[in-house]
Amino acid sequence: MKQRKNLLFLTNRVPFPPNKGDKIRTFHQLDHLALSYNVYCACFVDGPRDIDHAQALRRWCADVIALRWTKRKAISRSVWAWLRKTPFTTAAYRDRTMMRRLADWGKAVEFDVAVAFSSSMAPYALSVPSKRRVLDLCDVDSQKWLDYATDGRVPMSTVYSAEGRRLREYEKDCLERFDATVLITERERDILDPRHRAANLHVIPNGTTLCARRPPPPSACGSVIGFLGAMDYRPNVQGICWFVEEAWPRVLRVIPDARLRIVGRNPVRHVRRLSRVKGVEVVGEVRDARKYVSTFRMMVVPLQIARGLQNKVLEAMAMRRPVVATSCVAGGLRVKPGHNILVADEAEAFAEKVINLCQFEGLCDKIGDAGYRCVATFYSWAEVLQRYERLLFGLPVTQPPSRSRSRRVQLSVTDGKAYVFTGETPVPQRRGDSAHAPSVSGAGDGSSQAESRESINAASVPESACDEVAPTGHSRSPYATLFRGDVQSRQELRRSDGVR
Repeated sequence: MKQRKNLLFLTNRVPFPPNKGDKIRTFHQLDHLALSYNVYCACFVDGPRDIDHAQALRRWCADVIALRWTKRKAISRSVWAWLRKTPFTTAAYRDRTMMRRLADWGKAVEFDVAVAFSSSMAPYALSVPSKRRVLDLCDVDSQKWLDYATDGRVPMSTVYSAEGRRLREYEKDCLERFDATVLITERERDILDPRHRAANLHVIPNGTTLCARRPPPPSACGSVIGFLGAMDYRPNVQGICWFVEEAWPRVLRVIPDARLRIVGRNPVRHVRRLSRVKGVEVVGEVRDARKYVSTFRMMVVPLQIARGLQNKVLEAMAMRRPVVATSCVAGGLRVKPGHNILVADEAEAFAEKVINLCQFEGLCDKIGDAGYRCVATFYSWAEVLQRYERLLFGLPVTQPPSRSRSRRVQLSVTDGKAYVFTGETPVPQRRGDSAHAPSVSGAGDGSSQAESRESINAASVPESACDEVAPTGHSRSPYATLFRGDVQSRQELRRSDGVR
């Protein structure tokens, strides 16, 4: 039997279930790595429900450390960090018990790789003996604090500015101390390393999962506009409040029957109050977000501050829903404004694009289909996770497909199996729209794909309204099946793999 390598996986939150931005990324990473390696996961529990979620991690992991994290302790540690002029982002997660437990693991297990998600967990990865260390910063959090400083008022703007500067210094220090550092977009890389001198700095985005069954066309969903996101996250709250206050009245004047659905957990008071506005429904947390996305005609992402890559945009595009977003959101994606996404920053322009998508069915379907082809090309979980795994172990990392060399992709379902193949695909056009719909440069996004038909197996994501498929050529993860609770234990899976 071959011996599995040991991998230390450090996250500031329990990477399960994959129901928010950072958890989507860490869950897919964990799920992929657990198939081939002994994963030891250490994380913090920040809510009562996460206690059970942490126990579920044992289905994937050789061992788990999950310690309680509270805001009260985090604030106390942050105050001391402020006085010592160190970043409170890392201080908020400094825990002696975690350090001691990890030291015990380090004595008992020889780790081949220690990977930390976010700068908060970087000190732990540096403290444990390992042959190789990798830091997944995901976003440049220091820039987020600097953006808050620009947008905020005294005295908090002073605090945010100081934290941004201190954290930026720490991020650059980590860049030198880790064997490899990962960011989620090229835009983040340009911020942290504007001259691209750091050879150990890599860009690996998030992915998404395509639907085997084509969802209803967006033009068939009436005038339902949607927003999806954690509704206690400051940029989401600011963005949707701006849209309702500034752009929504303009939309209602032209489309009086338009409806706005705000979907996401923990809506704060400012968000809950939006339900008093005509046509606005605050749905709150839902079990399956894709069911709601499939009822949207379009997704709006009116964020004024956006770091990294917005998963809500990928989800909408994977469901063939057109997206109207601000430039700071689109800037983190490999998209072409006016072609596979609509972009506007001013309230009047933003409302106009929403109105156009409501009025012209052909335009609505064109943008949705072009967005789908975009994510099918550039945001495949299988390709992303392969690159991530190679990076962890110091192997050459392949580059994502180039936009200039890309071609169309079509997903077809035949005899219960999904296939990807090349070829020109006509864009759906509603009769009577061509003469009046605003022009869009090119019907298709031009997406790269396999030269021959290849079957696609079920994806390693939660069950949803649509049957979901993994990107080309990758088999279904048994750990994802176990996530659904319908296969044998992790130990039995290991024996079936012929490893110990």
